[in-house]
This record gives sequence, structure tokens and C-alpha cells, in this order.
Amino acid sequence: MISDKRIIKTRNGIKTAFMQLLLEQEIGKITISNLAATARINRSTFYLHYPDVNAVMKDIENEIETEISECISGFEINRVYESTYSILTALTKLLNARPDIKNYIFKSTSSNYIVSRIKEILTDKSIAAIKQTYEVEESDILLPLTFTAGGILDTYVKWVYSDKAISLEELIKTVSEFTKHFLEYMKIV
Repeated sequence: MISDKRIIKTRNGIKTAFMQLLLEQEIGKITISNLAATARINRSTFYLHYPDVNAVMKDIENEIETEISECISGFEINRVYESTYSILTALTKLLNARPDIKNYIFKSTSSNYIVSRIKEILTDKSIAAIKQTYEVEESDILLPLTFTAGGILDTYVKWVYSDKAISLEELIKTVSEFTKHFLEYMKIV
């Protein structure tokens, strides 16, 4: 666990610079020199913290994965509306508090991995919630829940970057109803 405030500040500066550069160019074009310049450090300082650009990206993705996993940790299959509400409000709160993460996830051309991981996390949490409540085989629910998790996340992403013609509460209600009906149709609940 890193506790030195200077180390934390420098690493955060490098990660912020990386996310900023990703909005401007593809990951393959980001060099240590332009990353260090954007972070306002020298190359040797960069190498004290990371071996290469990919390590910075991996560190960012791990951080995002941890924060988002915490947002969706409370999913309960018997409380679809309440769970969807808590997940999407927590996710919205996180993204509003961390526009750098929001931009990285939704605007970066290099964020396909993290979006896929978010869907996997949501699918895994859903499977765990269902298996805890019902006696089902994972193989019977894997595909329907993958479909559901992808739909929920894709709908949310579309809403984040829409003109927000509906409120978050209306979005949650709609997504919850679709999810509940789909799970009932698939005889999962």
C-alpha cells in the first residue's frame, strides 16, 4: 500500500495526464516523453513510478474497476428496482465526482477493455445474487444475465451522453422494469 503523499500525488498526476492525452490521441501514440511533459515531471520521475505507458493504463483500469465494483456490490435479484437504483445512482455520483474517469470510460477510444470489465462485473454480481437466492445452474443463467448486464450498461451510457430528456429516476424505473420482465420471461426469478 502506497502511503507517501508525494508518491500518490505524482502517480495521480501521471494518471490524469494519461487520461487527458487519451482524449486527444490513440494509446499507441502516447510516449513517455509527452506523458511526462503533460504531467509536468521528467522522464526519470516517470520511471520511478511506472515501467511504461501500458502500466499507467493498467493502474487506471484497476482503479476504475475497483470503484465501479463497489458501486454494483449491493445487487439483489429480489429487489431489482432498488438494486438498479442504488447501482445507477452510485455510478452517476462516481462519474460526476470523477470527470476524468467518466471521460476515460465513455470518450476514450482505448476504453473498450474497461467497459467490457464493467459488464463482466455486473454479470458476475447478478449471477452471484441469483445463485444465493435460487437453486440454478450458472450455465442456465450466464447468457441471459450477460445480455441483461450489457443492456443495462449500454442504456446507461446512452443516457449519460444524451440530452437527458428523462431523469435518472425515470431511466432507473424503465431499466428496472425491462430487467424484471426479462428475468421473469427467462424464468430466472
